[in-house]
Amino acid sequence: MNQNLTIPVTSLLPTFSDVLLAENPLAIIHKITGGLRPSRIRVEINDKLAKVIFKLSDEGTDDLLNGDTFCIVEKRSKKFGEITTAYKILNSAGYQVLRPFTMFDRFVLAVCISEWIKGNRYTTVAIIYRALTGKIGRSDAKPSVTQRKAIIESLEILMSRIIDYGAEDICQVMGYNNGNPFVGKAPLLPAAYIDFSAVSGDSDTLIFFTDEPPLLKMAQIKKQLVSYDATLLDMPGQNTPMNIASKNYTMLRIQEIILHKQLTPTVTFADVFKKLRIENASNKTKMDVRNTMIAFFEHLKTEGVVKSFEVVKQGNTFYGIKFPRPKKA
Repeated sequence: MNQNLTIPVTSLLPTFSDVLLAENPLAIIHKITGGLRPSRIRVEINDKLAKVIFKLSDEGTDDLLNGDTFCIVEKRSKKFGEITTAYKILNSAGYQVLRPFTMFDRFVLAVCISEWIKGNRYTTVAIIYRALTGKIGRSDAKPSVTQRKAIIESLEILMSRIIDYGAEDICQVMGYNNGNPFVGKAPLLPAAYIDFSAVSGDSDTLIFFTDEPPLLKMAQIKKQLVSYDATLLDMPGQNTPMNIASKNYTMLRIQEIILHKQLTPTVTFADVFKKLRIENASNKTKMDVRNTMIAFFEHLKTEGVVKSFEVVKQGNTFYGIKFPRPKKA
């Protein structure tokens, strides 16, 4: 149970505190989970700040957690020069994990954001797993011990890392937020959770969303969101945390390419390996991810998302997957 956060009593009905203090908390939990209708639409925050945060190096993460302030260059202009946004990231009190964020963390956050946008103020680990794998609404699809552990670890780091940023320049220059400075300071996922397996016999966890995620506010102001039907992620095969991350990232890249004509319609293996932090992994690990990506493209071809695709080599090295640019829906 995560108790590092102060939960606003008026933010949810019933609240996290209501459940903890109830005579029969299991009855409330069953009522909540029984009424959940998960989102079928995946919404990804896709602005510069989000992209940078989830690919921070070990060294960069360490510097931030030790109090440094970083800046991202939002835009370069002849008139204004570099337009920057400053940000800090710190662990909340008592949280001592020092690792950088991963792509898996990013997609767990995206699932939670998708639920928030739909109007859901609760979710479960099982629902997050189904969203990550495209098995929306399938009560028979339950995470394994490994999958559940990975999701909870992501939830904990998202709930326990506080981002503090100020987007003054970009708002003034680009007219975002009516030109008014926009700042945010909150956990990346303002939430708390209850593991009710001890009282229910079920290995699920109820997550309470307590406020709008701060990165979502920024992306909405900039109108930098990507959305697609999450059921497209459902394909035969294993759903290890690595495979889940590779499919979700591949899908995100395809959606970015659909939206932005200046992007070459190729998903490169080097980019995926870098984003998954496996550049120095074994050849077998890289081959497994490459094969997962190829199988995923086959699946998307069957679903009509892409008409065709080609695995491209440069010399004897596998380079990427090239495909005809799909039209916007």
